[in-house]
Amino acid sequence: MLKPTLKYSILCGVFLIGLFFISINFGSNPLLDMRHFFFDLGVFLLFIYFGGKEYKDYHNGGYLHFWQGISIGFVVIIPATLLFSGAFYVMFQANPELLEAYKEGARAMLIAKKDLYIERFSEEQYQQQLTAVDNETTLRLLFSTFWKKIIAGFLITPVVAIILRKKPK
Repeated sequence: MLKPTLKYSILCGVFLIGLFFISINFGSNPLLDMRHFFFDLGVFLLFIYFGGKEYKDYHNGGYLHFWQGISIGFVVIIPATLLFSGAFYVMFQANPELLEAYKEGARAMLIAKKDLYIERFSEEQYQQQLTAVDNETTLRLLFSTFWKKIIAGFLITPVVAIILRKKPK
């Protein structure tokens, strides 16, 4: 089960990296934009589906149990996210301006929604958030992004496992 799905994992990681670059080049900050989370869900859906479909049709005689679908999802998600995280780290170390651009975007987003934030929380918490943005590091941003991608993959994996678990007649 591992070998046939690893190629989908590598391709998924490459697509995540490509999506990140495309988002940046179109002026969207994928670390701040919630739409990027939905793109990640779509990428994971496609690659988990095709990895599971190949395993089901060519390596398992047309059968796929739910646990096999979950396992295939994990085999796709984890290496893809690790590949993306490695590329993310290299990009941010090679270009420190990316971290500064993130900080500027996060600050601008907080300032734009200052009244709403203060109304819901407090002035003190708002100031703490601004300070936290200024103190953000590449590693903290890396771990945050890593866990967001893992969670996105874990959300979509059971859906794909249920779709693919059908047995031939």
